Amino acid sequence: MAVRGGLAIVFGIVTVFWPREQIGSPANLNISVTTVDAILIAYLILSGLLVLLQGIATRTDARMALLGQAVVVIPGIVFLLLADVPGELRAAIAVWAVLHGILELWIWRLGRHERMSSDFLIAGGIHVLLGVIVLAGTDMNALSVMGFAGAAAMISGVFYMVGGYSRRSRTQGGAVAGAEVDDA
Repeated sequence: MAVRGGLAIVFGIVTVFWPREQIGSPANLNISVTTVDAILIAYLILSGLLVLLQGIATRTDARMALLGQAVVVIPGIVFLLLADVPGELRAAIAVWAVLHGILELWIWRLGRHERMSSDFLIAGGIHVLLGVIVLAGTDMNALSVMGFAGAAAMISGVFYMVGGYSRRSRTQGGAVAGAEVDDA
């Protein structure tokens, strides 16, 4: 989960702070849909592989939802490959974000009794909100879609990293405490 968060933060930094001006020319606010498609497809592939590995390693009820997130990447990639205009790009990201967010909310619902489960609630809400914003933004160009997707990834990435490190240190702390009890 922490590695997924790191990937999301790097993707967010790259896309949110994408160069908007060229030396000696006006603001570069147009980026081709093909370029944005390539960047988003690369992110979805890497993110999908990481969530697939997380799902395979998980032995809790959240396993099915995690594997579902890996599967949701496939239509997102296909729709991005077919996107030629900003409207199609918006639709592809909106559908992926809403489905991904719903699965995050499902993970939260399954584990809401656990500590640090709110990171799934927040990440799910961010993804659903991204889908709604991108779908509602009828005048958005490719750069705007990429920026909003990057901002959502960066924010949820922080929660993934914090949640991943918290879970890992709690698990390692529990293993050390269990070993000390066994030694006593």
